[in-house]
Amino acid sequence: MSKNIIILGAGYGGITAAKKLNRLLKKNPNTTITLIDNNPYHTLLTEVHEVAGNRIDSEGVKIGLNDIFNPTEVNIVKDKINDIDFESKTLSSENFQYNYDYLILGTGSQPTHCGVKGADENTFTLWSIDDAEAINQHIKKCFQEARVIRDSQLRRELLTFAVCGGGFTGVEMLGELIEWLDELSAQYEIPRDEVNLYLCEGLDRILPSLDQKLADKAMDYLQKKGVNLKLGSFVDEVKENGLVFSNGDVLNCRTIVWNCGVMASDTATTLELKTDKRGRIEVNSYLQTIEYPEVYAIGDNAHTPWQDEKALPALVEAALQTGETAAHNIAADINGSKKEEIKAKLHGIMVSIGGKYALADLMGISLTSWPAMYMKHLVNMHYLFSLGGFKNGIGYILNYIKEQSSSKGLVAQSFDHFSWEASSFLLAFLRIFLGFQWLISGLDKVHNGWLTAGDKLVAGASTSPIGPNALDWYVSFMEAVVFPNAYLFQVMITMGELALSASLILGILVPLGGIGSFFMTINFFLSGFYPQNVTLPWFLFSSIAVIGAGRSLSVDYYLLPWLRRIIWRKKRGKNKDLQLVMNPINND
Repeated sequence: MSKNIIILGAGYGGITAAKKLNRLLKKNPNTTITLIDNNPYHTLLTEVHEVAGNRIDSEGVKIGLNDIFNPTEVNIVKDKINDIDFESKTLSSENFQYNYDYLILGTGSQPTHCGVKGADENTFTLWSIDDAEAINQHIKKCFQEARVIRDSQLRRELLTFAVCGGGFTGVEMLGELIEWLDELSAQYEIPRDEVNLYLCEGLDRILPSLDQKLADKAMDYLQKKGVNLKLGSFVDEVKENGLVFSNGDVLNCRTIVWNCGVMASDTATTLELKTDKRGRIEVNSYLQTIEYPEVYAIGDNAHTPWQDEKALPALVEAALQTGETAAHNIAADINGSKKEEIKAKLHGIMVSIGGKYALADLMGISLTSWPAMYMKHLVNMHYLFSLGGFKNGIGYILNYIKEQSSSKGLVAQSFDHFSWEASSFLLAFLRIFLGFQWLISGLDKVHNGWLTAGDKLVAGASTSPIGPNALDWYVSFMEAVVFPNAYLFQVMITMGELALSASLILGILVPLGGIGSFFMTINFFLSGFYPQNVTLPWFLFSSIAVIGAGRSLSVDYYLLPWLRRIIWRKKRGKNKDLQLVMNPINND
């Protein structure tokens, strides 16, 4: 008997669940997987502040659902669900009714105005692409009006911008404003000192999820950039032209971005299911709702048990892991195998303050400035590859680099002088030259016995991988893992360098070769061989530059189009299964 699985919501958790279900049930012909969302794309919500701050356009935070799921058996349906009947196991929209045997609720969260008078009518929220574009257009309008306005009080209000809420979203929004308002001041010939930025937070600190020392660094950075921090007083009322605080203070302004908390989406909060005070649905350790074991809730929709009855926080990493667990348990129920309890492991949190500064707390390791920024970009790349696949990951990275101006951030500054289309042919020569460097290095290791004797990567050896400037944690890792298994790592390094050389010289899967070369070089930096080895920066930036240089003088010119036809071709016939899932509603 066929089993219909419906995933409601194409957020991080929903996409993860759909992809895993497709993988676990691909050998089961009697299952139908359907993903329903209001939009035909997945939104990278962690990056929408960059749209609001004019750093990228809205297309930069969209990944088409058809692009993600073309090589799968997952059906994509764009529709707005208005009602769920758990007893009859149906979902209803204006025109269709959908039948399910298993349902995953992953509709995400929404901002809350916390009951503050006037907040709903007089503030902007930042929780969608539409929100970001509205903020962007409003700020441009403020500068246009301020340029010609004669009323000094109104001019001050137009040029005063307040962000309420000192969490991740609020701080990241401020970071974008810091950089963009400098540009707008120059563009509209308005003195920068007439533009005022405020961060309003009812607590005595910002970024409460971060270590206090990191939060203090964030406050120092914001203040150096001219941001006025108004801490320790909550907002009592929001008026059309300003804020009234609980201590009686008043801030006159015409732009208020509200980021003072979130709750589960309306879809989740209006269901007749047990919820917590934030509207998150109560689930057991298997992610099943209390009332209906065939209905699962994930991500921001779920009050997920974690660490002595505390709820799993609303983070992207948590959404991914709950999506994985729910998918595993549905597949286990269908296949007659064992379910698993959620065992979430959160590896860290990061926050960017504009395109040039960031902070990160990764499993107790604190990072600031460019190391944190690069780590944030690497994590974003990981999410893009895991959610959107190889094609979307590489395409997004190249487009992101291309779209940035030289004044818009660390990564963009590194590549501003490259034009990927115009330089493709010339970069092919750089790619081949880089490949020969790896070939020489690999052959040298073969000649020196790296594949025959395990005495090259051991403590005290002349080829020991620990340089004079190695990081302490890297040294500990080498001593604990590499030295006891020296021969295995010798073979891996040698064969890896030879594989990189083949990829880059012949032009076979060049994006993978470039990424591999990049990470191999990063390893040399960590091992402490810079600045003694002055060629390492050349290797690093050359590796990144050649990622997009695989369509000239290469096998990829023929290979990639063929792989695209094979791997990303649209699955034929999968939509026929929708007849088992959705039925038209007669509205006559």
